[in-house]
Amino acid sequence: MRKLFVAIGAMLILSSVSSFGQNDCFQFVRVCDNAKKEGYFYNGQSKSGAFVTGDTTEVTMIAYKGMDYRISACADEEAMPGPVQIRVVERMKKARWKDVTISEKVEKTDAEGNVVYDELENPVMQTVTRTEKKRVYEMKETVRYDSKKDGGDFSFMSDRTRKLHIEVIVPGAGGGDGLASEEGVMVACVGLLVEHRKGIRMGFGQ
Repeated sequence: MRKLFVAIGAMLILSSVSSFGQNDCFQFVRVCDNAKKEGYFYNGQSKSGAFVTGDTTEVTMIAYKGMDYRISACADEEAMPGPVQIRVVERMKKARWKDVTISEKVEKTDAEGNVVYDELENPVMQTVTRTEKKRVYEMKETVRYDSKKDGGDFSFMSDRTRKLHIEVIVPGAGGGDGLASEEGVMVACVGLLVEHRKGIRMGFGQ
């Protein structure tokens, strides 16, 4: 598995921090509820860190073909004003046809198709336009999972190797999204747990 690094938002050193020490935050994911009973194993793409309430960060993970994955998040509840939200999105290039207008200068001709010349006997030029179809590619974002809407954790099997982007949204003061007020800012330990197991083979075997 690739080792991916999380860009952690600015951390504040406050007198009223969580019950976990700052160094402990980087191992906090180990206390998240796992699914070992269901045959899942800890994945090295899991992340831990200390975050200020109101922070948002993004982790990129690789999901390999034929593997089952489970993604969940946990936090130090004593320092967190609400549940951590995670969104799993996939960004893919999609092709579409676009009308493109092309302009070019050509020699002017009369009704009989003869080139028209000016008084210096130079061809008279004119601008003509035409429309052509051009294939262009645009980045499209598909939300695969949103804990705020879907609830629970996110389990899936990947039918191909793909890159997923996991957005981790730490609630602000009062449990809402967005920035917390200065008075309500707290530091909390957050864990993003990624687990995997070999995918279940469907149908009859050989």
